[in-house]
Amino acid sequence: MHAMSGSGSTRNWGWRTGTAGALTLATAITISIAVGACVGLTGCGENRPVWRDQALPSGRTVKVTSCLLTWGIEHDERTPGQDSFALEFVSSTPGATPAARTQEAREVFELIRGASETWGFKHGSVAGFPTLERKGKYDLYLFDRAADGQWSVKQESRKVFITD
Repeated sequence: MHAMSGSGSTRNWGWRTGTAGALTLATAITISIAVGACVGLTGCGENRPVWRDQALPSGRTVKVTSCLLTWGIEHDERTPGQDSFALEFVSSTPGATPAARTQEAREVFELIRGASETWGFKHGSVAGFPTLERKGKYDLYLFDRAADGQWSVKQESRKVFITD
């Protein structure tokens, strides 16, 4: 207990287990819930994706939604030879033919090819989505660099969630 100077009374500033303590604990919980609700209602808005419009040499513009340095790790085993850059974008023509989408992905890969070569990477990936909403089907393009420095690409159709 602390003695309050000048008032002649004493007050316990810690948590008590009696009726007054229960009221204090209930008040603290109520205040915490109220503050959490205020922050939740005013501090959070609609979750909107972030992107960067990027012009390609063809004149088309894609939305780049992610660009990452990915570590080569599988089953907790580090494999530095699998390190790469991975870029995700929204296609400018999602309904185009597979050949046209692959050509667009080749142009998009040029955005990270130079950095990949500077870092000495032999792999890279580009994922092309039809919309800003990251769900449903998308195209994954896996790029590999041969010993002569030429890059090849393999396209795979993927789904964000197994239920898509």
